[in-house]
This record gives sequence, structure tokens and C-alpha cells, in this order.
Amino acid sequence: MKMRLIALLFFSSLLINCGSKKNSSSYNDDNIYNEPTENKNNYIVYEPLPEEDKVYFANKLGVNKDEILDGKLYSFVKEWEGTKYIYGGETKAGIDCSALMQRLFKKVYNCSLPRTAEEMGLDEKFHLFKSTKHLKEGDLVFFRITDERIITHVGVYLKNNKFFNANLSGGASISDLKSNYWKKFYVVSGRLKTPDEK
Repeated sequence: MKMRLIALLFFSSLLINCGSKKNSSSYNDDNIYNEPTENKNNYIVYEPLPEEDKVYFANKLGVNKDEILDGKLYSFVKEWEGTKYIYGGETKAGIDCSALMQRLFKKVYNCSLPRTAEEMGLDEKFHLFKSTKHLKEGDLVFFRITDERIITHVGVYLKNNKFFNANLSGGASISDLKSNYWKKFYVVSGRLKTPDEK
């Protein structure tokens, strides 16, 4: 009976700990920086996006099409949207949340990230902040979907409380940060430090 319970707990953790190591270092409020004083994304280089893609994402995010500026980011989202979720996956055949963010940050921002969601949340390349009102396009959003004090899920913020992530129910898709589900599990956000801050 004990072995069956251990096996059940192990497989449950695989389903919900998207790219996170179980029983790794704790995540607590001591790791959270103050709100960034400069509330802008200096690492974003805007590139053009076809008009039809602007309209597509404007409708998805509930914003004006003229607000869709980061062509590199939205081109990546369009390319990967619909990819199925596979724990440990790293390709178009199936991907998990942290591998998706690794690929996104490398392609869009030319920035290498660690492999797991928890390691990203503890990475010194990011300013961490709690309040969602300061979120900007390109910020990472972190979640804790278990009772353990570790980060278990990650996505990238877009606009209007929407973020892109890979999850069990929707695969690589746009989710709503203010939905009851995601609001319940939200932990902290991270913004890349500017070169002079590193």
C-alpha cells in the first residue's frame, strides 16, 4: 500500500510540475525583489508583424491592433500555438512550459534560460515582483500548482492579463491570468534586467 501511494504521488508530480524538479530548493518571499523602478522593457526590439497577424492577436488579447508591436514575440507565439503539452518535451512534437520559455527567450530576446520553471524563478537575470499591475509584454509569470513552496509552472506575459504557456489542458496556448484557476496559483513575475543592471 505504501509503495502504491509513493508511486501515485510521483506520477502526480510529473503531471503538474512542468519542468520543475521536485524537492529542490524552496521558493519563498525572501527571493522577491522590490518592484522595478524603471517599468520598461529595454530588451525588446520591435519588429514588423503582418497586418492579419496583428488583427488575430488583437482579437485574442482584447486590445487594439496598433498595440501589437513586438513582431518577434508574436511570430513565435503563432508558430508554436497549438503544440501539444508533453512533460519533458522540447520539440514541436510536444513541449513543456519551461522548454517553451527557453526556446522563446533564445529566439526572441537572444537570452539563455535554465531548463526548469523553478530555476528560472531563481535566476539572477530577473527582477522579481509580485504585483500583476506592473506586468509588461515579455515578463515571465510564475505559478505554484502544488502545496510545496516551489515554482512549478511558467509562461510569458503578453497584454491585457493574457500570457502564453504550455499546459496540460490547452497545450501551447494563450491563457488568462485573471481566471480563477491561474489567479489561485500565481506566485511572482520576473523581468529581465537591463545590461547595466546585470
